[in-house]
Amino acid sequence: MVGRISTNQLSQAIIKQMQDQSSKIADTSYQISSGYKSQSLSGVADEASQLLTMRELKSNNDTYIKNIETVTARLKATDSTLQSLSDLMVEAKALSTTARNESSAAARSTLAPQAQGLAQTFFSVLQTEFDGRYLFSGQNAGVSPISGSPTATSAPSDPPPTTYYLGDSSKPSVITGSGTSESYGITGDDTMFSRIKAGLEALMFGLQNDSDIDIDGAIDLLDKAKDSLSDSVGEIGGQIKSFDLQTAKHTSNQSFLTERIDDIDKVDIAEALTEFTQQQASLEASMAVISRVSSLSLLDYLR
Repeated sequence: MVGRISTNQLSQAIIKQMQDQSSKIADTSYQISSGYKSQSLSGVADEASQLLTMRELKSNNDTYIKNIETVTARLKATDSTLQSLSDLMVEAKALSTTARNESSAAARSTLAPQAQGLAQTFFSVLQTEFDGRYLFSGQNAGVSPISGSPTATSAPSDPPPTTYYLGDSSKPSVITGSGTSESYGITGDDTMFSRIKAGLEALMFGLQNDSDIDIDGAIDLLDKAKDSLSDSVGEIGGQIKSFDLQTAKHTSNQSFLTERIDDIDKVDIAEALTEFTQQQASLEASMAVISRVSSLSLLDYLR
């Protein structure tokens, strides 16, 4: 009777050991197939808090990178638009010079449509959209910064009025880090834009009305606008460079966070395969033992 009790206890102990081994094999199989240490945080309990913190930091960092990439794309579109505006200014300068050199009212009037065409092109440039939002409307990027068509108007004093502007005077901003945001771009009520608009409309007026005063006023406004445009191009270029540096910083942080998360969360596949082989061997040994124990009987003790 004592022998039977001992055999039963031994069997139960081996069965419990086999269950533990099977559980470990299942865990290791998951590690090998998924690459992760555990299906739940309880499997990495000692570092669970740190893992959650790292994941949150990485998620936030992902958001910052995406934000900056979106803004950088808009700024590059802005830079391209300003470059096209530079080409328009070259044409405007050539036309205004020709206009000033013409002495007959009839000859000047034939040039007026060209000035109107340049002014209309400016209106179109100012209404440039990127990804469905206006580049020069500030924070109110869903509204066009200007409407209507250019109107021949006598040259105003400098700086010209910006009553044409329909957008927001505040530049858009973007979250670039924890508790950090930055404004970017250029708004349509910038002096550079108002000078171009007023200069082209004054050139139209001067050509239509044979007015040297307005043609000269247009030339002065357009010359100042050209200098302002160069400053704006430089400003946008500086913003792009600044955001590129921030992207590089966040990307570096992302690499560190990814590496640290992997250290906590992911398993060494080679080690897991070795452990899996050992666990299988241990289970097979236990199965052999339980098979042997199960075959024991009272006769085995009487021989």
